Amino acid sequence: MNLYVVCHTHWDREWHKTFHEYRVKLVEFMDDLIDLLERDENYTSFLLDGQTVVLEDYLDVKPYMKERIRRLVKAGRLVIGPWYVQPDEFLVSGESLIRNLLIGHEIGKDFGRVMKVGYLPDSFGQAACIPQLLKGFGIDSAVFWRGVTDEDLDKTEFLWESPDGSRVFAVHLPLGYGNGASLSKNMAMSFETVEENLKKLASKAATNNILLMCGFDQRFADHDIPEIIKELNSYYKENGKDIRLIQCSIEDYIEKVKSEEPSLKVLKGEFRKGKSMRVHVSIGGTRLDIKRDNFNTQLLYERYLEPISTMAYILGHKYDNDIINRGWKYIIQNHAHDSICTVCTDDTHREMKIRFEFAKQIGHTLLNEKISEISGDIAYKKEMGKPLIVFNTLMRKRKEPVEATIYLDTEEFSLTDNEGRKIPYQIMSVKDVNLAEKEIEIGVKNPDRWVKEIKLVFIAELDGFGYRTYYVKEHAKSNRYTGFIGAGNILENEFYRVSVEDDGSLCITDKETAKTYRGLNIFEESGNAGDEYDFSPPKEDVVITTRGSRPEIALVENGPLFARIRISHILNVPMDTDSMKRAEKTCPCPVDCFVTLYRGIKRVDIKTVIDNRAKNHRIRVLFDGNVEAHTHIAEQQFGVLKRDNFLKEQECWDKEGWEERYYPVYPQRSFVDVSDGQYGLAILNKGLPQYEILNKDKPIIALTLLSGTDYMGKNDLRYRPGRRSGLHIAVPDSQLLGVHEVEYSIVPHKGDYIAGDIIESAHSYITPLLSFMPLNETQGELNDELYFIKTENKGIIESSIKKSEHGPAVVLRIYNGTDLPLRNIVLKLDDRFNAVDILDLKEEKIKNNNKVSFVENKINIPLLNENEIISLSLGR
Repeated sequence: MNLYVVCHTHWDREWHKTFHEYRVKLVEFMDDLIDLLERDENYTSFLLDGQTVVLEDYLDVKPYMKERIRRLVKAGRLVIGPWYVQPDEFLVSGESLIRNLLIGHEIGKDFGRVMKVGYLPDSFGQAACIPQLLKGFGIDSAVFWRGVTDEDLDKTEFLWESPDGSRVFAVHLPLGYGNGASLSKNMAMSFETVEENLKKLASKAATNNILLMCGFDQRFADHDIPEIIKELNSYYKENGKDIRLIQCSIEDYIEKVKSEEPSLKVLKGEFRKGKSMRVHVSIGGTRLDIKRDNFNTQLLYERYLEPISTMAYILGHKYDNDIINRGWKYIIQNHAHDSICTVCTDDTHREMKIRFEFAKQIGHTLLNEKISEISGDIAYKKEMGKPLIVFNTLMRKRKEPVEATIYLDTEEFSLTDNEGRKIPYQIMSVKDVNLAEKEIEIGVKNPDRWVKEIKLVFIAELDGFGYRTYYVKEHAKSNRYTGFIGAGNILENEFYRVSVEDDGSLCITDKETAKTYRGLNIFEESGNAGDEYDFSPPKEDVVITTRGSRPEIALVENGPLFARIRISHILNVPMDTDSMKRAEKTCPCPVDCFVTLYRGIKRVDIKTVIDNRAKNHRIRVLFDGNVEAHTHIAEQQFGVLKRDNFLKEQECWDKEGWEERYYPVYPQRSFVDVSDGQYGLAILNKGLPQYEILNKDKPIIALTLLSGTDYMGKNDLRYRPGRRSGLHIAVPDSQLLGVHEVEYSIVPHKGDYIAGDIIESAHSYITPLLSFMPLNETQGELNDELYFIKTENKGIIESSIKKSEHGPAVVLRIYNGTDLPLRNIVLKLDDRFNAVDILDLKEEKIKNNNKVSFVENKINIPLLNENEIISLSLGR
C-alpha cells in the first residue's frame, strides 16, 4: 500500500479574524515556505490550497519576492491554483465560479502553471455544475471533502457527472484535508497516524494508493516531512510490511491511481449530505443582507455592466477588461466559502460590505460612461421630442414594464416609440429639481436650471440584445389605457385576479387555467437558537403566523399600467430566544408588504419591508403550492435540478448519528417551482437564496426572508448536536436589527415550469429593462433602434456577454436552462459580426469542433444537452 503525502495549508483568507489580521501570519508563512523550498530539494512540493489570491495578498506586501515564487512554481515545487479563492459552490452565481477559475488561471499563467485539479477541500457541499466547469478549463479531476456518505460511495475514488454529462475523476476525502496533519518528529504519533489511515481508508481505496493530506487551517509547512517519511519507510521495510510513503503533489497521486485503471462508480449531481461531516444545509439563511449585496453586485456586472460595455465596444468604444476584472476580484474575494456563507466576525462582514461597495462604485461608474457613449452615437429623430433610450441586455424579445426618470419643463407630455406610436404611461412621482446642482461649479456659480423630475412606468417592447429609443414630447397629449388595475382589495389584469384576504394572504386565480391558488404570502415567525452556520429551533419553540390575523389593507397606487396594495402586519413576537425557549416579553415587529400587478405581465410582484426589533428569530413567507407532487424544480447554476419534497433521512438522522439534520431546505438561484404536470406555482426571488419544502406531497414553499443569531458558533443545537462549528464569538450585527427590504414574485402557471415559461419569467424579473434620458443634446449616426443578438428559442439563458480576455472578439456564453435537451437553436447576429468560433471556458478556441454553424449571420446550434454551457467567440 502506497501513502501519497501531500503537504499543504488550508488558508482561510478571512474568518474569525479579518483579512489584514490573517495576512500578518500569511507573510510569515510565505517567507518560511519559500526559504524551505529553496533550501531543501528533498521537500518535493507544497500545495498552496488551490487558490492564487494568497500570492496577490503576499506580493502586495513583498513584490520583490515574485521571481523566487515564479521559479518554484515553474519547477513544480510550489503548486498553485486553479481557483482565485476557495469558493462556496451554492451561494454564488455560475458565471462567478467561471470567473473565479478564469482569474486563477490568468494569475497562474504569470507564474508558470496552475494545478489541473479541482481542489475543493472545505466547501460546504458540492454543486452539480462543478464537473462541467472543470472540464471547460481542461481539468479532468476533483478532490473534495464534504457532502457524500458511505451509502453513496464505497470507494474514495469515483466518476462525478454533471447534468450535462460531463465527467471528472473525483477523490473523496472521508477523513478531511488534515488526515496526515499529525505527522511529526514524534515517531510514535506518526506511526499511529499512518496506521489509523490504513485502517480507515485501505478498504475504501479503489487501488493500493491512499492520499494523506499533511496540513490544516493556517498551518505552516512542516520542515521535517522528508525525514519523517524516510524514518517511517525504514520502519515498515525493516518489519517486512509492504507500506511506503511518498511525498508528492495531488496530481502525482491522481496520475498514479488513473494509471491502474480501476473500475469506478458514477455519481451524478449535487452532494449536500452532512452525515459524516457537516455541510450546514441551512447556511444560506444567515446575514441575508450580505447575500443580497452579493446578488445585486453580481447582477450589476453580469447583466448590465459587461453587456452594455460590449454594446459600446461593438460600436467602436474602448472595453477595459482590466478595470472590470478589478471589480470582479472584489466580488470574488467575498466568495471564499467562510465569507459568502457569512460565518465570520462582524468586523470581517463589514469588510465584505466594503468590497461589494468598491465593486459597485467601479461598476456604476463604468456603466454610466458606456451608456453615455452609446447615447452620443445615436441619430435621434429630434422632431419627435426628447430621446429616452431603453436597453435590453437579454437576447430574446421582451414586452415589459420599464421605470424611467425624465426631466421636463412640464408635467404634460406624450410618449411615443421610434415609429411614432403613442405609448401609455403611468406617473409615479414628480418633483422640482435644479440640474445646476448636479454639475461642478468652476470659478462661477452655475445658472439655475429648474425642471420637473418625473418618474414613470411604461411598457417597452424590444426585439433582442440592444436598445430602442422612445421619445418624450412636451406639451403634447398622451395616450392612456382605459380602466384601472386595482379596486379595493382586488388587483386584476389579463392573466390573474389577485384578492387580498382578510388575514393579508393572497388568493390568485389564473385566468388561463381557471385554477385558484389560496394560502399565498403567509408570514411565519419562529425562534432561532442556532448560529451563523445553521438555523436550529429552541427546545420549546413558539411559532407565530399571520393566518387569521387582521392587518391593515390599502390600495396605495392605482392606474392603468399597475396597481399596488399595501398589507401592514404587526407581528408581536418574543423579544429573544435561547436554547431552551423563547422570551415571555414580546415586541412589535412591523411587516409591510407591497403587492404589485402590472398590465400585460404574468407575475405578481411583492416587496416586503421588515422592521426587525427582535433577536434570535427567523421570518419566512409561505406559499401553498395548491398541487400534489413528490418533487419540485429549483434553479441552480447553469440550469435546474429536480429535488425531493421529502427526505427519508429527516426522520432517522439523529438515530443514525448524522452530524446534522438532513431535511428539504435547499439553496436556489432565481426560482423554485412546484407542479403536478397540469398546474404549477413558481416563486421567483431577488437575492433570497434559501427555501424549504414543507408538507411533503402537498408542498408549501417556505422562503427565508430574515434569520438573526447572536453567535458565530454554538454547541449542542437541536438540528446539529455536539461540538460547535466556528468559534463562540458574539456577532451582534448578525441579529439584523433594523429595516430590511426583500423582493419576490408569484407566478401561477399551466403545466410544468417549461410550459409555464418560468425560466424566462424569472430572468426577466431579476433583469429589468434599463432606461436613460440624455440631458445633453448630441447627434450621432446610429439608428435609434439597434439589436446585436436575437433569439426566439426558449430556455436559452445568457451567462456572459463580454469582450475576450485575449483578443478583439466578443465572448457570448449561453446555456440550456432546462433539464431537457434543446434542439435547433438559432442566434441572429448583427452584420457587424463575420465569424464564430467555439471556446472553452478559458476563452481559448476549440479546434475541429462542428457543434455550431454560422451562415448568413445566424448561429445554428443543433443540440444543447440539459444544463449545458457553450461559449462562442464572435469575430468582427
